[in-house]
Amino acid sequence: MNKKLSVALFTIFCTILIMVSIYSIIPPAQPPQNRTVVHNTFVVRDYGGKVAAFRCGEDEPYRVYDIYTHLLPENDIELLRRGITVDSEEQLMACLEDLGL
Repeated sequence: MNKKLSVALFTIFCTILIMVSIYSIIPPAQPPQNRTVVHNTFVVRDYGGKVAAFRCGEDEPYRVYDIYTHLLPENDIELLRRGITVDSEEQLMACLEDLGL
């Protein structure tokens, strides 16, 4: 009976050792952190005959630029009528450069 008890205890010990090893390898799941993500989405469109950038969902322009829409090619005027959506300040600047700023 001593031998059976030794084998049982050894098996339990090995099982616990394996479980601890697996637990130490796999980190526990962490709850998602509440981070505020700021999206700088802009819509570029005509505003009083000039090109303006609007923050998404706002009616007042974020900035008005000295680019007169009536001097632009017809394709660009049509795009401005529909509104050109950009997702960052960098894309906004690239869009303005394409329009002649």
